[in-house]
Amino acid sequence: MHPFDTVLSAMHLESSHFVWLRAHAPWAISFDTGGQARLVVVAKGQGWLTQMGYPPIVVRTGDSLIIRQGVEGILGDAPDRVAVSCWQIADNVTGESVTFGGGGEVCEFFSTLFTFNHAAGEPLLALLPDVVHVAMPASDAGRIVSILEHIGAEEAQGSLGRSYVVAKLLDVLFVQAIRTWAASDSKMPEGWLAGLTHPELAQTLQRIHADLAHPWTLGQLARDAGMSRSSFAALFKAVVGAPPLTYITTWRIYRAKLMLAAGHSIAEAAGQTGYGSDLALSRAFKTATGLAPGRWRRECRAAGRNGPGPVKSAALGSSVTKAVKRGQHGRTRPPAKSSGPRASS
Repeated sequence: MHPFDTVLSAMHLESSHFVWLRAHAPWAISFDTGGQARLVVVAKGQGWLTQMGYPPIVVRTGDSLIIRQGVEGILGDAPDRVAVSCWQIADNVTGESVTFGGGGEVCEFFSTLFTFNHAAGEPLLALLPDVVHVAMPASDAGRIVSILEHIGAEEAQGSLGRSYVVAKLLDVLFVQAIRTWAASDSKMPEGWLAGLTHPELAQTLQRIHADLAHPWTLGQLARDAGMSRSSFAALFKAVVGAPPLTYITTWRIYRAKLMLAAGHSIAEAAGQTGYGSDLALSRAFKTATGLAPGRWRRECRAAGRNGPGPVKSAALGSSVTKAVKRGQHGRTRPPAKSSGPRASS
């Protein structure tokens, strides 16, 4: 299985609080994602996303917003509107259309929250800034609108399996937004997805992920890529953001986390990740996470089904500085909040 598919499968995405909104100008809605991620997709018209500390950005038909946990913002027909809380508009409403605002031009969009296994989603979360604006090209926008129409039809008809079908379609929209963002002209941040789409590194990374337990060496990896050791190491670090062997260690620890969370023993996880003993894995695990495997597993269980929050890693994602450089397609939260209206959903 492709590494991207493996991560998505392990995350166990689940959507909740799906609501279709028809906003008539003037309108503005504030949100705070809290402990869940949010996906917003514009089906018709346009709006403006405003975050304190950033210039507002316009979102148009087919555009998507992936918003991480704990992020506040305002979506409206203009950047200077006074916003009402999203919960004032759609509190406890799931799978229904809500109309609000004035009597002007309409913008139709949907919003849904996602829960997922945080430990399993660590590689993807490490890449994503707080808000990802996916400006869809015309070819993809048409496909997105088609899926939205399908969702609308399912909600209107109330057929058998409606909730199941809508949940799967929402998953498709989330994945499509990630795919389009990864292929955008804004350039992927350094990290594993960049490596998996790089013409000179993609096959090497696929081989690594197919057999993480293999005793990989820099020399072998360079030979497989048809490059010298120094050239391969330099290219790998420039694209992926970490030296090759550091990258392998990070993904071994990630796989060990998944196995431990699934109930496997430390010895079993060691055998599947290339460590000769549970002691060797324990040392590597604590170096990477600051916790012994047993303690991490206990904290994972105590945190519930979604697991503990992710641990940032250069081998999985990129730095805040690089995320800022991507412009409107990917933005990170400012270091401090300025004064102004506070989102309150």
